[in-house]
Order: sequence, then structure tokens, then C-alpha cells
Amino acid sequence: MKKKLLSVLVSAIIFAGGFLSEAASAAVTTYKVAAGDTLWKISRSFNVSVEDLKKWNNLSSDIISIGQTLKVAPIHVVVSGETLWIISRKYGITVDNLMKLNNLTSSAIYVGQVLNIAEITAKTPSVQTVNYKVVSGDNLWTLAKKYSTSVEAIIKTNMLVTDYVMPGQILTIPVNSTSIVKPVGITMMKARVNNSFGDIYTWENAMRLWTVGTTGTLKDLATGKTFNIRYYGGSNHSDIVTLTQEDTNIMQSIYGTWSWTKKRPMVLSFTKGGTSYQMAVSLTGMPHSSTDSITNGMAGHCDLYFYNSVGHSDPVVDPVHQANILKANGQ
Repeated sequence: MKKKLLSVLVSAIIFAGGFLSEAASAAVTTYKVAAGDTLWKISRSFNVSVEDLKKWNNLSSDIISIGQTLKVAPIHVVVSGETLWIISRKYGITVDNLMKLNNLTSSAIYVGQVLNIAEITAKTPSVQTVNYKVVSGDNLWTLAKKYSTSVEAIIKTNMLVTDYVMPGQILTIPVNSTSIVKPVGITMMKARVNNSFGDIYTWENAMRLWTVGTTGTLKDLATGKTFNIRYYGGSNHSDIVTLTQEDTNIMQSIYGTWSWTKKRPMVLSFTKGGTSYQMAVSLTGMPHSSTDSITNGMAGHCDLYFYNSVGHSDPVVDPVHQANILKANGQ
């Protein structure tokens, strides 16, 4: 009854003077909270969901206060020449939803008709997930079979660049579903002081974003020089390769001669899942081992350390790398 009365009042106001204003065509019905009101009670009065009330009013909780004005029904008043298709395009919803929202049995509408244009809140079925830590011998195909999902769902959920995963890497896996979900539980340890530095991520969290095959840019903290790299492999830390001969030349100009003792604080920048990241890292200036079919003028790969990264042959935290990472964070 309240909803119908408010709609009538809105219609009466906008027809005053014999014309429809632009503001009126996108009017919003409001309600002032009274003593004893709750979001659930208001939602029942206006035949809307609590979720929509919170969304329309930017509410992060169910708490409301007496006298507070709430949007309870975003509406559109039909003007001459409009059709349901035109209105649906304007608000980015479907004609079917417009008809359902307004209990319409046909697409016929008339000038001055008040239409609810709030999109129907989607009831997305929840997807069970598990955070799985990769062990030696795992591959995405066997994990997909184990959890009744697909390789594609695991790749897209975890924003993987390749289907190659490392022991110790944590994957969020949808269970009994091929839905794409958000990775669960990735956290930053400490934010950077300013944009000249990088955020601190523990290696466990960093390797969920900086995954094998991901490319990025390293900035040497002392010189400001930058060069491009790719995560080549490695599970205790990130084995990286430069992308081109030019990148190798820049890196060597920073280090001079290659040496295991040369460890420098740097900032790693890359984009993953549409988000830009800057991480505090430390790089050893010593190419070693072999890399397959990489023509970058570098004989092997170099070791990139994150907070709590350890060595391969000597799996302990390196105090020099740890100190460099704090410097790269701005400490």
C-alpha cells in the first residue's frame, strides 16, 4: 500500500504543469525511517529485498537510524516515444526483467507509467572451495579430477599464466563445480610507504599472484634503473630470467660483475587479474644453471627473493635478502 501511494504521489508531482522533466524520468522513491523500523520490515513494505536496500543505500550493515532517508524503489516514468527495449538499454537491464519487476503481461506501456527499474538481485548459488597446497608430482589435470572441476576453472580462478604449478603453491579450487571464483585468502603483510617502494608479501602469498610464466618489471631501488623479467620456475623462491638482451644489459649495468654476494633491494611491478601490484623484493646478481631456448644473452637464471623466501640447496631465510626487502618497502 505504501509503495502504491508513493508511486501515485510521484506521478502527481511530475505531471504538475503538464510536462515530464528529465529529473522526473529517473526519479527515486524514498522512505524516512520511523521508530521500530528494520531493513527487513521496510523491505516487506515495499516488496524489495534487504540486499537491494543495502545496495541502493550503500549500507555495509543492517543498522539504520530513526529519521534516516532510504531509497526504496528506483523508478522510471515513461515519456513519449519510449519502449521497454529503449528503457532496458538506458538502465542496462533486460526487457524480461523489466516485465517481471513490474508484473507486466505484455510489452505495452503508456506515457506517465511508473516502472520499477531496479535490477533483480541475482541469487548466485554458492560454490564450495578448497585451498590446496601443491606437492611434488601434482598437475592441474589430476587436481581437476580429484575435486570434480576443470583445468580451465582452476587456471582462471587462480589467474595462472601457464598450467605449470610449483610445490608449495596454494590454489583455490572450486569443488564439484566448473565455476570461476575469486582466490581465497591472499593477504599483504605490509603496505609500501609510498609509490616509490613495494608492498611486502610473504612468499606463500606472493607466489599466488606472481605465478610461473608471469612477466613483470624490476626497478633497482638505488639507481632507479628498470628491466623486464619472467618467472621461470622455482618453489623456494622465484627463479627469473630477463626477457631480452637489452634487459640483460641493463641488469648487468646495475651489478657490474656477476656475483653470489651481490644482493640488491628492488621493486617488482606486474599486473594480474586486472590489478597492478608493486612488491618489495631482493635479487641476487648471479646467473646460474641452464634455461631452455631463452635467447636473452644471460647464461641461466637469477634468484628473486620475497619475504621469507629460502634457498634451494640451503632452505633457510637469508638475512641480507630480508633486510633488502624491508628497504624496498620503505623501512
